[in-house]
Amino acid sequence: MDFDQQGMFSRTEALARGYTDDDLRRGRASGEIVTIRRGYFVRADVYRRLDAHRRHAVLAEAIYAESSTDAVFSHVSAAVLHRMETWDIPLDKVTFTIARSYAGKKGRQRVLHGSPLPPTDLTERDGFPVTAPTRTIVDLARSLPLHPAVCIGDYAMRAGLTTHRELQGALTDARNRTGIAKARQAVQSMSSRSQSTGETRSRMLLDTLPLPPPLLRQSVYDEVGGYVGSAPFLYPDQGVVGRYEGEGVYGADPVLTDIDGRRERHRMEQLGWTVVQWDWEDLSTPREFTDRIARAFVQAASNRIPLGHYSSTSK
Repeated sequence: MDFDQQGMFSRTEALARGYTDDDLRRGRASGEIVTIRRGYFVRADVYRRLDAHRRHAVLAEAIYAESSTDAVFSHVSAAVLHRMETWDIPLDKVTFTIARSYAGKKGRQRVLHGSPLPPTDLTERDGFPVTAPTRTIVDLARSLPLHPAVCIGDYAMRAGLTTHRELQGALTDARNRTGIAKARQAVQSMSSRSQSTGETRSRMLLDTLPLPPPLLRQSVYDEVGGYVGSAPFLYPDQGVVGRYEGEGVYGADPVLTDIDGRRERHRMEQLGWTVVQWDWEDLSTPREFTDRIARAFVQAASNRIPLGHYSSTSK
């Protein structure tokens, strides 16, 4: 039997449209429909077109339909509903917070946290109650490893969903909650100046090397003040420009070097800058990344002082 629903549907809705339990069983057995959760289904062809975030959102909707009315989407589920970019964050469980004082509960598809929920920490997305972006970032920073937490925090700041000042205020509100020390470390490392998850990961890796901290998002100019190009990571005293090359949602897609990009690098090198570039794959092999940076610093040590000047890119 053909199922014509374009979104998720429940067993109750299917029966009301004239389908039977036998139809649903046959649909599951044939692979025509996918079970999202007991009693909730999606056509298989529709499900295949959903990315990881949309699949999480569908699961969240199914679980919310059976949850307590005072449950609020939080943590990773709130991030998904706020359309935040996530990297290296599991999406297999839907996360809620409820304004009660008891230990969290974790099931196969749901995690329930107990924590205060003042009205200022709440908002609505897609018709669902959800923690506000600032609260969401601090909750994630309390529970995630450092690098994924900073990546999603950078995205939220870059997208204008929160600010450092707001995050500091949320840290104060959460000062007695589990994981607050790691949250403080993560928020301290967040920046709105990274243009992609790839740039955030780059910055975090660079911070582990025995190097001076780079200047972020600088514009490089020639001797007469003409704009030459952008330097995401600039080491002015060493004469090194670091550039992450990637695009796409997470900055993970490779960039085909175009004429303008080659010209920009060539012009920087003419001015005396040593330009080192890397991509998403390099970030997954830290040893190669470290060696590449080290070679650039060695090369720059024998170069002349770069001509022209640089200044912070306004944003």
